[in-house]
Amino acid sequence: METRAAKKRRLIEEENKRNIGGGRDRLSDLPDDIAHRLLSFLPTKSVARTSVLSKRWRYLWACFPILNFSQVYDPWMTDIIATEDIISAVLSRRHENSNIKFFGFKGYLKAQWLHDWIPWLVKHKVEELVLHILSGTGMVDFPRPLLQCDSLRSFTLEGKCPFLRFSSSYVKATSGLPNLHTLSLTGVEFSEDDLFSDSSFPFLEKLTIDDCVGIIHLKICCLKVKDLQIYRIRRMNSLDISGMSLETLKINNCFKDMRVNESCVNVFAPNLQSFCWVGSNFAVKFLIQSFPILRTAQINYHFPFTRIKTQCAVNLFSAFSQVQNLSLYHQIFKILSNIYFELGGLPCSFKNLKTLYISTSLSKSDIPGIACLFKSSPVVHKLGIRIYSSRGPDSDVVKIQNLKDMKHEGVINIARFLLEHGRDLQEMIFVLQKYKDYYIPVDITAAWTKDDIGNRGTPSGIN
Repeated sequence: METRAAKKRRLIEEENKRNIGGGRDRLSDLPDDIAHRLLSFLPTKSVARTSVLSKRWRYLWACFPILNFSQVYDPWMTDIIATEDIISAVLSRRHENSNIKFFGFKGYLKAQWLHDWIPWLVKHKVEELVLHILSGTGMVDFPRPLLQCDSLRSFTLEGKCPFLRFSSSYVKATSGLPNLHTLSLTGVEFSEDDLFSDSSFPFLEKLTIDDCVGIIHLKICCLKVKDLQIYRIRRMNSLDISGMSLETLKINNCFKDMRVNESCVNVFAPNLQSFCWVGSNFAVKFLIQSFPILRTAQINYHFPFTRIKTQCAVNLFSAFSQVQNLSLYHQIFKILSNIYFELGGLPCSFKNLKTLYISTSLSKSDIPGIACLFKSSPVVHKLGIRIYSSRGPDSDVVKIQNLKDMKHEGVINIARFLLEHGRDLQEMIFVLQKYKDYYIPVDITAAWTKDDIGNRGTPSGIN
C-alpha cells in the first residue's frame, strides 16, 4: 500500500514531467537537418563525441554532412596512423544514404590514404573537398574515381610541395568534373598544359592556380569562368586565355624564368572588369583584345627596362583604353618614357579614366612617362601619387623625403606640372615615404585641390 509520503513524491515527479514536456529529449526530436545545422557550429571532434549519448545521436553523427578533419591536425605528427584510421573508420561506417556537403583535411598524407578515401567521398556525393597537404610520400596521380563525382562543386588542393599530378589525358578520358564551380590548385604538378577547357570543366566559374610546376604553355578556355587568378608560375612561357564570361583576371609573379624569345600572352575577355598584373614580366608578344567595360586595372612592373617591352606596353595600354580606375607602379614609367620619346605618346586615350594612382621615384627617367600618361588622360578627377626613394634614406634621386622638410613652393610646382595635363582634375593626393631601419615606410599624406593650388595655400596635413 502506497504511503502518503510516497504518493506525494510520485505526484511531484509527474508534475515535473508535465512541466518539462513529459521528460522527453526535445533536441533528439528535432528533424535531421535542423539538428545537423546546430551541430555544425561545433568542432568535428565534439560532434563525434555526441554519438555515445544514444542511438539517435549515433545516427546523427553517422550522417553528419560536414566532416572537417583540418581541426584535428597534429602539427607534431605524433599520431599520424591514428588520424588515418579514424577518418577511414568514419567514412566506412557512414550511413548508407547520407551525403557529405564538406570534407576537409590538413596534415601529412600518404598516397594510399587518398585512394582509400576518395571512393567513399564519391559514394556519399561530396560537394566541397578541401585538402591542405603539408607533406607526403612521393608523387601521386589525380585519383580517377574523383573524376566520376558529379556532385563535386568546389575542390581546393594546397600542397607545400608538389604531391599530386594533374594530367589532361585522365580528365579527357572521362566526362571531367561537369558540375565543378570552384577549383583552387596550389603546389600541383602538371604533366600537360591544356587541362582547362569547356569539355572538362563546363560549369567552372572560379579558377586559382598557385605555385604549380610543369606549366610551360598554359591554355585556359572555359566559357563560364568569371574569376581567374594565376600566381607564381615562374617558368611559364606562354599564356592563352579565352573566356566570354571572365570578369576578374589576376596574374602575379609569373614569367620570371621564361625563355624570352618564345614568350607570348594572348587574352580574349570582352567582359573583363578587373585586371591585375603584378610582379610578372612582359612577354615578347602581347596579343590582348580590347576590354570595353574594364573598371579597374593595376600594373606593378619592376623588371629592367628593355626596348622590346615598349610594344608590349603599347598593346596592353591600348586594351585598357576604357578603364575607369588605373594604378601603375615602378618601372612601368621608364617604359612609358620610351613610348613618349619614340612615339610621341600612347596611341590611345583614356577617355573614361576618373581615378589614377601612381607610385614613382619622380626621377628624371620617370617624368616623361608621367607626362605621357597625363597627356592620354584628359578627364582624370582624382589623382594619387606615392613618391618613394629607390636608394633609401640617403638617396639623391628623390630630394623629397618628408613634407615637413620640403619647401611648399616645390610641392606647388610639381602640382602645377601635373595639373597642366589633367584638365578635369579635382583632387590630388601625395604620399611621400620616409624610410627608417629595414626600409619600413611611414606614410605622410597631404591633399590638394585646384582651389588650393590657385590660392597658393598650404595643403591640409602640413604644418
